[in-house]
Amino acid sequence: MESTPSGKVADELEELMLEASRVFSDYVRSSRDTKAPVIPRIDELDLTIPEKDGIGTAGIWDDIQTICGAATNTWSERFLYKLYASPTPIGVVGEALVGLLNNNAHVFQASPIGALIEDRVGRQLAELARFPVGTAAGLTFPGGSYSNMHALMVARNRRFPELKRSGFTGAMARGEWRRPMIFTSAHAHYSIEKAAVAAGIGLDNVVSVPTDADGQMDSHALRMLVERALADGGAPFFVNATAGTTVLGAFDPIDEIAAVCADHGLWLHVDGSWGGPLALFSSDDRFGGYRIDRADSLTVNPHKLMGVPLQCSFLLMRDGLAPMREALGLGASYLFHGGSPNVLDDVGDATMGCGRRPDAIKLWLAWRYYGTEYFRRRVANARRLALDFADMVSTRPPTALGHWRLAAAPQSTCVCFWFVPSQLGAHPTPQPSWGDATRLLCTRLNYLGHVLVDYAT
Repeated sequence: MESTPSGKVADELEELMLEASRVFSDYVRSSRDTKAPVIPRIDELDLTIPEKDGIGTAGIWDDIQTICGAATNTWSERFLYKLYASPTPIGVVGEALVGLLNNNAHVFQASPIGALIEDRVGRQLAELARFPVGTAAGLTFPGGSYSNMHALMVARNRRFPELKRSGFTGAMARGEWRRPMIFTSAHAHYSIEKAAVAAGIGLDNVVSVPTDADGQMDSHALRMLVERALADGGAPFFVNATAGTTVLGAFDPIDEIAAVCADHGLWLHVDGSWGGPLALFSSDDRFGGYRIDRADSLTVNPHKLMGVPLQCSFLLMRDGLAPMREALGLGASYLFHGGSPNVLDDVGDATMGCGRRPDAIKLWLAWRYYGTEYFRRRVANARRLALDFADMVSTRPPTALGHWRLAAAPQSTCVCFWFVPSQLGAHPTPQPSWGDATRLLCTRLNYLGHVLVDYAT
């Protein structure tokens, strides 16, 4: 690396950050304008990489403004895409701080303040989940899919400890092997199936549990499917319940699912990537009384409902980090030196990776800045807006162009509806043609660039 006097580095950073502050704030200000496009038209861009000298400050700000102008505008109130929105202002500061520090949160010495903050925030979230105080803990991961995968890997190696060393082939060679099976709702996020692929479980051993009309897992069907799997010689070990499904926003019935898991010794994971903050912060009895505390593990994504910048996901473990270390740790001595009484040492060894961003700093800063009450108001407002919008859809009169139909009452903060063109006629039940019309309508709306919405089949 080329040596640069420390004073020059600081001066260069100051110059860049001062200009960045102006450019970024101007971008947000213009992006909030009601006439600002949500999806800009991208003209021909110069994306070449200089082979010799770079363009320096003379040209880099033109590039940055070009990127801003070509990016999807998440700061617009008409950005209505799935499951996230613009970050809070303090969130942007937190993101910049994490980049400035450039700490690696794999071992304590490389990021002591990051480790302390991650531990504090993880325990605070676990306390809100009513996990055992003093035992439960949490770690950040780059997205809910990775949090879910780690929960599955821990559950797999805890139920089948021989897999950590000998793998499936070794275990099968010793005979008396029963195939591991996991259970998840038909409306669950596809990351559970991805995790099953990564864990060597295979898609054929992921059992899709039917849901009711509201999109909630049918716990009676779950019990029947688990018992059938046992009778057929399978080895059920993991159940994924969802707190806020991707489409309908449904909350699976935790109490009933936990009873099935307790009866058969199954690991219960709750994917609360989307709806977790409702269960943690809402005073609404619908969510505040949700028995999330009966889970063995819980995924929560603050970068969704809580406005923390992408990415920030927490995996909360009811029994702390010890099961993760036991199931996943290898104790690589060149990196993880061990022997320390500090439980925050070597947290990277409790994961499937190594290098880790101290993303908990972003949530901690926002929490300190706004306070807990802010997040209570934020999730309550999201729920109120969903109910208001659903009411608008239900009560809006038909026009010559067509009529509106609510697909289902909002279970949390997702609102699913159709606009049915008049040429498709009036039908008491949903028709396949409505889905085709929805796809075409969303494609056309998004092409125009004034709003960004999404659809599901």
